[in-house]
Amino acid sequence: MEYYESLNKVIDEIENNLTEKIDYKNLAKIVGTSSYTMQRIFVFLTGITLTEYIRKRRLSKAAEELISTNIKIIDLALKYQYDSPISFSNSFKKMHGISPQSLRRNKLTLKIFPKIEFKPTIDTIEELEFRVINLNKQRLYGITTGIIKETNSKAIRDLFDKSRKEKILDFIINNSNQKELYYGASIDVYDNDLTNKIQYYILGKVPRNDFISIEIPKATWACFKLKNKEQDNILKLYNTIYTKWLPSSKYTEILNYPQLEIYYKDDCEICIPIK
Repeated sequence: MEYYESLNKVIDEIENNLTEKIDYKNLAKIVGTSSYTMQRIFVFLTGITLTEYIRKRRLSKAAEELISTNIKIIDLALKYQYDSPISFSNSFKKMHGISPQSLRRNKLTLKIFPKIEFKPTIDTIEELEFRVINLNKQRLYGITTGIIKETNSKAIRDLFDKSRKEKILDFIINNSNQKELYYGASIDVYDNDLTNKIQYYILGKVPRNDFISIEIPKATWACFKLKNKEQDNILKLYNTIYTKWLPSSKYTEILNYPQLEIYYKDDCEICIPIK
């Protein structure tokens, strides 16, 4: 219950500061976690990023003011933290399907994104099977998408297609005792205010001329076992880790460290760096 109350306090803080610059680090302090972890939890619970939620709430409030007051559009843009009337109008039209000027003239139906309220739910959760391991610093080798938006699943699919077509997966598995195949999501491209970009890797332990390399720092990891390799179940496990396990555990996630998915023949592990 307390956890959901904290999330609602975050929502209230956002609501009270829609016309101000919002510091994600301060929001995270309300929940008692990092900015990155808070934003991941928000996505898992709502299906949208925190940045997108704030944008939609600002544009909802702006639309209400547009038809109920005589405020100038340039002043409305600045009030809701837009750099210019043009960027405001473009964002407004993308959400509402109409320009601010047209809405004011024609008084058409508004599209409003409501304030979120988090409510505790009682749901059945399967027991989590995980181990805590200490790994020394190591270097892994493979291929990468480069820096992409976290929602760019096509880039990740294309990377897998490339790895199969060019038999990169075969090379990695054959040089890992047929046991280990690493998939990594680098978090070092994140900053404290925006967490919508990642760099995704397919990695193994043996270098090759056409491979890039990434250093995995020495750390303690919580590795959660999944008895299959289905993508839907992997996403569900990530959801459970961030929304159920992390908030209730004694551990916190180490920021700016890569996450790892370790694949075996019939199952896999999701590994989160912790302290």
